[in-house]
Amino acid sequence: MRSFFGPGLWWLGPGNGPGNGQGITASRQASLTRRLRILYKARIMKLAVMLPNWVGDACMATPALRALRTELPEPVEICWVARPGPLAVLEGLPWADKTLCYKPRAKPSRGSSGGAEVLNRRGLVRALRKERFDAILYLTNSFSTALIGAMAGIPRRIGYARDYRSWLLSDRVRVRTATADALKDPCIDNYLRLAQAIGCRADDRRTQLGFLPRDEALATRCLESIGLSSDRPLLLINTGAATALTKRWPIEHAAAAAVILADELDLSVIIHCGPAERQNANAIEDLCNHPRVKSMGRFDDLPLGLSKALIARSGLVVSTDSGPRHIAVAMNKPVVSLFGSIDPGLTRSYNAPETILTMGLACQPCGSYDCHLGHANCMNQLDASRVVHAAKHAYRGSMAAYPPLVHLR
Repeated sequence: MRSFFGPGLWWLGPGNGPGNGQGITASRQASLTRRLRILYKARIMKLAVMLPNWVGDACMATPALRALRTELPEPVEICWVARPGPLAVLEGLPWADKTLCYKPRAKPSRGSSGGAEVLNRRGLVRALRKERFDAILYLTNSFSTALIGAMAGIPRRIGYARDYRSWLLSDRVRVRTATADALKDPCIDNYLRLAQAIGCRADDRRTQLGFLPRDEALATRCLESIGLSSDRPLLLINTGAATALTKRWPIEHAAAAAVILADELDLSVIIHCGPAERQNANAIEDLCNHPRVKSMGRFDDLPLGLSKALIARSGLVVSTDSGPRHIAVAMNKPVVSLFGSIDPGLTRSYNAPETILTMGLACQPCGSYDCHLGHANCMNQLDASRVVHAAKHAYRGSMAAYPPLVHLR
């Protein structure tokens, strides 16, 4: 057995070195673990964190990001490296000293918010090399992101040993252990395991987000512009998903549910959308033809900060398994989440209780983004009556106090 600190030097406490003929007691083992954790973290003074690529995944990474900030010593500089979407959804959280924004094939440009430069892969490698990071922690699983850290010459590269990239990592975290399986466990737990791999305790599994005063002001303008009063409780409905037909809710079902909930719960209803989903959101408003059901797509500017602020104002959120669902969970809102082909266990949450709604068909969960049977009944049969019943139950049970939001003023 080799010493952690070089030949002949052991820092395990009295009697814990090799050849002493004694086993290590539980208390000594705990003491050893604490000492090694302190020393392990002390070897990192500048840490880059490669964030997940999707907005929802970035939300689920917040427990790990919080653990890094609170557990690593105060002098450690943390830099988040991510695409524009994840950085936008995490804006308002005080856990990073700086950020680097990139798109793999982008031409270098200035971002729309805050003037941040958007780097391509080559530019990102140069920026990382210039910063001289001690370590990079990969919350991504791709070969390409592991290659970026290696090309930047970062000495310690920490991530899951998968997708043929093990040889690019200095600190390999096993995908499967006796107690964990990164292919089957919830994403939140998988990210926390990576934080633990560099010596951080990871006990708090709750996701968390914040938003800025400019987001709140934009939400006020949006509601006024589309004709919704801020005096009435707000229901936000999100039917879209960026990746899959088997994650989208049919607009006819959404329209029917919106009208019923607006009338029976006396709510204002806003149909959420991103820039690419305006047409569908506007179509739902047209189908409803109701004075208190309006589309967010009628508003000109649709940044992620607006989505966060509108969700923060909502008394109830009905969403497909997509970014807005994770934002609402992180803001401790009562959420009814509509699942199709994906196993809800993979993205389970640990905040306020979430209502999971699924058809429970024999083919679910298939895990496919395209229905191999050609019908996508997992979402198409999720009709308005089922969703309305779940939404009423969630809304009427949401009077309990929730943990406060992170709101920077």
